Amino acid sequence: MVARIFICLFLSFISCAAHSKVILITGASGDIGLALAKHFANNSDTVLCHYASNKDELQKLSEQYPKQIYLIQADFNAPNNLNQFWDLILKTNKNIDIVINSAGIEKEDISLSQTQMTMNINYLSPRIICDYAVENFKQLKKEGIIVNIGSRAAYRGLPKGYYTYADSKAALTKYTQDIARDNAKDKIFAYVVAPGPVEGKMFMGLKEDVRAQCLSSMPTGKPVTVQEVVDMVAFICSGKVPSATGGVFDLMGSSWAH
Repeated sequence: MVARIFICLFLSFISCAAHSKVILITGASGDIGLALAKHFANNSDTVLCHYASNKDELQKLSEQYPKQIYLIQADFNAPNNLNQFWDLILKTNKNIDIVINSAGIEKEDISLSQTQMTMNINYLSPRIICDYAVENFKQLKKEGIIVNIGSRAAYRGLPKGYYTYADSKAALTKYTQDIARDNAKDKIFAYVVAPGPVEGKMFMGLKEDVRAQCLSSMPTGKPVTVQEVVDMVAFICSGKVPSATGGVFDLMGSSWAH
């Protein structure tokens, strides 16, 4: 009887190990990225967590999951240096199965430098990471999934002062669809999750009148919860919907249709 229980536990362990994934999450110190890191670590996956400067919460998570959470720093406002970041990723664990780009900022366009920063962090750097990921999937000859966190703003836009945020998410959405089309034959799939305003630090960082406009546009009168985003991303990462590659998964509360 004891031997039978041991065998069952061993087989269960082997089954879990066989299904575990290696996942890269950019912007893992943000509300969405951190929640995703917790979700996948709790699911026995290995999670490579990118952060820019604030790693306090990620550090706590890595202490909770020392064999699953790995922290890697990079400044996404410097896209020309991302080759060094990617080298660190590959040295940590090159057997990546899933890439989730959740890095992003939503700042007011008060200067040309701020506009460029928004484009660098929200579009150019994730685009470069996508390219590296596709190349790595092909070199390893394995299936791969890319999920980019987009925004309703890519379609509906935002009030004056935040145009660049909407532009950056529109560009990221289009590029996701491009790589989805070109790489599906190699079983490399790319998706966009496009929420409306999401609860958390980024949303609260908007000007009060802009927050009010965003909420008034949501039929529910509430922001999207972080957990809703996590649940949607987790479903996509399950690999159950390969034919949806290139698709945009809306979390907009029927506030926009396309």
